[in-house]
Amino acid sequence: MSVTRWLLAVGFLGLVACRTAQPEVASESSRAAAVPCELPASPAEFVPLSDKPYPGEYNEVFDVPDAPAWWVPAPPDAERERYRTALAARLGEPGLGHRVLLERVHAIHEALTGSPMGREAENTSRVLAGTAGSVGPSSCLEWRLFQHQARRFPMIERPTEFGAYVLRGHERIRVYLSGADRVGGRLSHEVRDRVMADVAKGFAPVAHLHNHPFMFDRTPGDRMWTTPETVNDVGGGVAPSLTDVQAFRQMRESFGLRGAWVTNGLETGRYTSEDFDRLSAWD
Repeated sequence: MSVTRWLLAVGFLGLVACRTAQPEVASESSRAAAVPCELPASPAEFVPLSDKPYPGEYNEVFDVPDAPAWWVPAPPDAERERYRTALAARLGEPGLGHRVLLERVHAIHEALTGSPMGREAENTSRVLAGTAGSVGPSSCLEWRLFQHQARRFPMIERPTEFGAYVLRGHERIRVYLSGADRVGGRLSHEVRDRVMADVAKGFAPVAHLHNHPFMFDRTPGDRMWTTPETVNDVGGGVAPSLTDVQAFRQMRESFGLRGAWVTNGLETGRYTSEDFDRLSAWD
């Protein structure tokens, strides 16, 4: 799944000097001096929900001091290791690599050639070929946001999705984080309007982050939107869908989105605004 199901009716790591969006790499001395990144226990504020919220839906704002520790690979973490161990029990450790996951979903989509869903193979093929984006270990910021959602809804037992706008400026990182108890969600205009107002105040729209959860024991018609064609798709691939890219392009046009990140909690695919044009979107 993906922003594919984040509603588009209302309608982010890297410096633009680099072709692919990458987390900022701190020097070893800076890394050693950095305090491990942690989200505050409570968000700075909440953004109102729509009139008809999804079960468990939330829109939260986190505002933290910018520091190198947020942008480097996530440090060892007991929760993350338990998550990896549980996934490895299902797929085997080699099965967690991003190429294996992408090749698996690529084969599923290629088998649907001739149907609209078959076009999803266009983006997985470009990521696999290295012609769009790059994939690396999840940063500390990406992991903490993933962890925040997973503490609400255990990602393996009850996969869900979240989305986050990551803004950077005035020596701060500001994150608008949204999620719900479902695979999919919405890009609410209430949050988008706040993001656009912050961009007008000098915050850089670094990236939009969302997760592609792992999905096991699927049956057609379940809460994971499973069809007979996707019953063997375990998810977790970090290539964006066609609808993801369509949403990214709209955000770029609306407020200058610089990048997009797709994570599974272990690894993250990072895409620059230039990559949005290398990737496919719905016509």
